[in-house]
Amino acid sequence: MSKTCLDKRSSDPGFCGGSSGDWLSAVDYSNMEYKVSHRPLRGFPAQYAVLGFLADAPAHGYALRTRIAEGLGPLWQIASSQLYQVLHKLAAAHWVSCDIDKQSQGPARKTYRLTAVGSAAFWEWASSPVANIRDLRVELLAKLYFLRRLAPTQVSNLVQRQLGVLQAIRRRVAQLESSVGDDGTIDSIWGDLRCRTIDMFTDWLEQHAEALDCPKERTS
Repeated sequence: MSKTCLDKRSSDPGFCGGSSGDWLSAVDYSNMEYKVSHRPLRGFPAQYAVLGFLADAPAHGYALRTRIAEGLGPLWQIASSQLYQVLHKLAAAHWVSCDIDKQSQGPARKTYRLTAVGSAAFWEWASSPVANIRDLRVELLAKLYFLRRLAPTQVSNLVQRQLGVLQAIRRRVAQLESSVGDDGTIDSIWGDLRCRTIDMFTDWLEQHAEALDCPKERTS
């Protein structure tokens, strides 16, 4: 994100550059490049999804990919190659540990476990609302998925905090200058779209807050 975008839209989270993917289908993480910034393990929350499933139980790579597909498949997908890249980076950051199980036949199998550092990072992420509108579609739902499974009593708090963030964004957007370009009609339409988008997400989250607060029935 450019400095210009931050300066102009700092009060308008989620409407700067970047793609939120196809709203009608799962976001395929296999088609996204996994990048590490100067602050490790930031960005698209594949790493946190891995940590979340390992918080449930240790797992080897194949079992972990199966669990991701079963649990978060409707939201996004990850290829085996990308998953092992993420696991390698998590291990390098000491967010997971790896036990090597030697077998009489076939290659050794690695079992991954969540470390205390990784656990702290996961829970900080899972309990925090998203700041960008574009992250509501995947990242917020992933957080809610894990909280409903691992800490259902925290779901209501996250929902209320997220609604607070949306309300704050809505107030800031309403205070933006009505015209910033040379076409007042386009500026007005764009402003209306932003407000309607925020209102839609707010209504959506309020409507489903009660259902989200019901603990997820454990099936595995």
